[in-house]
Amino acid sequence: MKKPILAFVVIVVALFVLTWGGYALTVAMSGPKGVGDAIKTKNSSANWTAAQAKFEELHQGVKAADQKTELAGERLKLNPTDLTLQQQHAGIQSGCISIVADYNAESRKFLSEDFKSTDLPYQIDQTNPATDCK
Repeated sequence: MKKPILAFVVIVVALFVLTWGGYALTVAMSGPKGVGDAIKTKNSSANWTAAQAKFEELHQGVKAADQKTELAGERLKLNPTDLTLQQQHAGIQSGCISIVADYNAESRKFLSEDFKSTDLPYQIDQTNPATDCK
């Protein structure tokens, strides 16, 4: 009678050790697996094409927003006391600054940093008159 109870206890302990041992192994390997999964996601064709398209859109958005800011600034120079023109200019500048920030943030993201066309800047230079949002 002692042998069946001992065998049962051994089986229960073995299952417990295997279950928690397997769990401990997955926890221990989660870091390397996460890195590998991230690299696979980064190098996927869907990610590559989406990142490149996003950089193109953001860059064109920055250029367009800068031109809109210049136009609003020219209108404001003609009538500097017009509160509506002041607010419009400030709003357009704010939007331009946000698009520049989006481009620069995208340039530093792991999933997109490597997939920018070679003719696009790494980050937007806000001292450049073409992208200074003034």
